[in-house]
Amino acid sequence: MSTPLISFLLGTVLLILSCLVYNGHYIFKRIPIIFELRGEKIFALGTSLISLSLILGIFRQLNYLDPSFVKLIRLLLGISGVGLISLFLIKKRQILDSLEQWIFPIKVYLNSSKKISLIHTIGSLIIIYFVILAIFLYFGDRVGWEGDDVDQIEGFLNFSYKGKDLVYRYYWQPLAYQLNFTIYGLIHNPKIFFILPQIFGAANICILLFSLYIFSEKRLNWILCFSFLIVFPEILFCSLYYNSTVFAMTAMSFALLFLFGQKSPIQAIDLWNNIRYFILGITITSALFIRFDFVLSLPLIWCLMLLDKSLKSRIKAYLTYSITSLSLLMVFWLTDIFNPQQLIGIAKSHEVGAASWTMQESFASLYTITNITIWIVLIISLIYFVVSKIKDKNWKAFLLIGSTLPILYPIHTLTSPKYLIPGIIFLPFVLAKITLWLKKKVTRQNFQAITLGFIALSFWLQFISIQIDPKIPYLQITSEPHAIHLTTTHDGTRVSGAYLEGYNQVRKAQTNSIHPPIRFARKMAEAILALNKNVTVVYEDKPDTIGNEPWILTFSSMYLELEGYQVKYYDRQAKMVLLKNEKTVKMEKVNEAEYANYNNGDQGNKFIIKVPTVSHQDPQAFKKFFEDFYNVLDKIEFHS
Repeated sequence: MSTPLISFLLGTVLLILSCLVYNGHYIFKRIPIIFELRGEKIFALGTSLISLSLILGIFRQLNYLDPSFVKLIRLLLGISGVGLISLFLIKKRQILDSLEQWIFPIKVYLNSSKKISLIHTIGSLIIIYFVILAIFLYFGDRVGWEGDDVDQIEGFLNFSYKGKDLVYRYYWQPLAYQLNFTIYGLIHNPKIFFILPQIFGAANICILLFSLYIFSEKRLNWILCFSFLIVFPEILFCSLYYNSTVFAMTAMSFALLFLFGQKSPIQAIDLWNNIRYFILGITITSALFIRFDFVLSLPLIWCLMLLDKSLKSRIKAYLTYSITSLSLLMVFWLTDIFNPQQLIGIAKSHEVGAASWTMQESFASLYTITNITIWIVLIISLIYFVVSKIKDKNWKAFLLIGSTLPILYPIHTLTSPKYLIPGIIFLPFVLAKITLWLKKKVTRQNFQAITLGFIALSFWLQFISIQIDPKIPYLQITSEPHAIHLTTTHDGTRVSGAYLEGYNQVRKAQTNSIHPPIRFARKMAEAILALNKNVTVVYEDKPDTIGNEPWILTFSSMYLELEGYQVKYYDRQAKMVLLKNEKTVKMEKVNEAEYANYNNGDQGNKFIIKVPTVSHQDPQAFKKFFEDFYNVLDKIEFHS
């Protein structure tokens, strides 16, 4: 019998035993130490994760997933399981009795059940954070995913040459630039820009998870709350590649935590509410200037503030929020963080750039926000909500619905589902609200069946796609990568199911970029790096040619800077010079006469790379530049 099969059988047996122990099956009544574990959710979850780690060993034999990925997932599940069991043992204070002489101070501290609960919560979140971080790091981008990310990172590295007006949309995301400048100033390694989204993204998941738990008043378990998050893949996808949205999500996630954290942890309720609304003023205003898209969520947040039933002194709380927000806004205006004229200009330029985007393409992007099954749940729930509120004449509910409409503004030119993140982060809370309503309406047994079914669905949606099919029965369930529908957006491809395959698109792009300019710039940098002498790269400065694109020099220079090259001369329109040790790299655009005088290849003390002049009007332009010349660069790298 093979090792994967033995692992599968052991895992299955352990999972069955875990379920029996949790339910307090009579066969364990004669074994008190085991029978006492009945109903212990943390212990049951820990053993279940270990059993899943064993069960997934069968994938090694099936060859369905990348073995290294399966190994990582199994390791994370195993570590998480052991960690949860450890937390359970800490929670059981009687375990400390046998260790009293060694850890008596800890026992005294843990004498309060609230402190035990706090340690348990923090410990759980730390475990969850590192598990999610490891997954994000596995799938995450390290070279550039969709073009705008490379443009922004190159802007960080060469901000002293470009300034606010030439970097990518500075005034749309000024605090994101300032945050990254600060981090880069401390670390001095440009590769950190590719890792930061995963670090912040894992934090976002944990903050939102805890916010959901607080929102449900701890009536919904952690696993169910987590399942509400993972059915909206854009929340996770934004963490895989560089973008400013992931940083703004951190501020907004904290805002949601304090918005829904209405139960006061201190006796002075009014003081707690003032603290909450002070923090809301800081986090919400900061989120806007980390990524200005989040201004669309302001009406919804204000409406939720109006409906905040925990407030006893509303005017005082609202004044605290208003004064904090306006003070911070004034600081941003005085320091040129807030520039209304620039914001309007950027918004108009985006509209012009997306003018050719059709409504059909927009709806395709919208569809990828979640799976068809979750869409059905949301639509049915919305219809029921509207009908019931009309019947009850509860007009406040329509104020809430109306406040969500600004979030839908980008739909007419939805070039990427990322632009709906200001609204998407509220959808897990909608699912939590639906679940809490169900908990009141159905029996405990039926509720458990429903929630277990949803958890299973959310788990399987990571591996399988449930998608619309033109053939009867009009739905297709598949896990085959070639059958999963990929939607092209301005931020790369997206999927509406089998989300791991969608995340894996980012990972696969590390070896074969799907974005032609990134692929070209990487190959140019690789060819230059392979040469052991000075290099001159020559482009003909001729309008309407690919070689005259604004990214043609900057993208290649960024990849050289990632490898330690320093910029010595910077003119992104004409010439760039970089130096590392004794090697000089010059990339420049020259006129037609100068271009004709250059000879391709080895020139003794330097190597000339003469980039062909290819017009945009040429029907074969893409092939000539991004395929034929790409192969020429491949040969340079090979021969060197």
